Amino acid sequence: MAIETWDSPYIVIWLCLGVLATVLTFGTRGYSDKLNGLEAAFYSVVIGGLAILNGAALGQTMYDKTAKYDVWGSLGTMLGLSGPLIVSGLTLIVFYRCRVVKHPDELVVRGNDLEMGGSYLLSGITWFMFSGLLSGGIGGGYLVDELLGDRKGVIYALSMLLPIIVAIWLIAKYSKWMFKYIVWVLRRKGLLQIVDDEDSK
Repeated sequence: MAIETWDSPYIVIWLCLGVLATVLTFGTRGYSDKLNGLEAAFYSVVIGGLAILNGAALGQTMYDKTAKYDVWGSLGTMLGLSGPLIVSGLTLIVFYRCRVVKHPDELVVRGNDLEMGGSYLLSGITWFMFSGLLSGGIGGGYLVDELLGDRKGVIYALSMLLPIIVAIWLIAKYSKWMFKYIVWVLRRKGLLQIVDDEDSK
């Protein structure tokens, strides 16, 4: 079946459910420390593939054949692709927070540094947030191009780059915000592990 015929919302729903089921399995196994590298890579590939198909399906579903510029189709493709990836990343953040609360020794504040134990959940978070935000930024730039239509000029060209710049900024910042949130949760629960450099000598 050609992608061009994927204009049914039911296909989008089933693809989103597939992403949800896969990321919940990923998170559950990562939380219980039953995840290995090959399995984590498999889940990441499955979620990425489903997100790509979802972007194509939602773009076709929202495509307006009568419009000169495919604004709605571009919006659907952007949301269909980046949405599942970002939601997957946020879901794994919740699982990682729960894991750290269960095993607070995996996150230690040592002086001004934050030391964390190795976890495939963190790798999944990094990949999904990076790819989701970047694809959202690129899709946003293409959407702005469709909205501008035939308009030309430096200002219009720069406005197309704005979503990509915002996406890169979010990629650089989200990790800091995530760990600030997790540290806050641990401190509020009295589980934060703080090691002074002088005490460790």
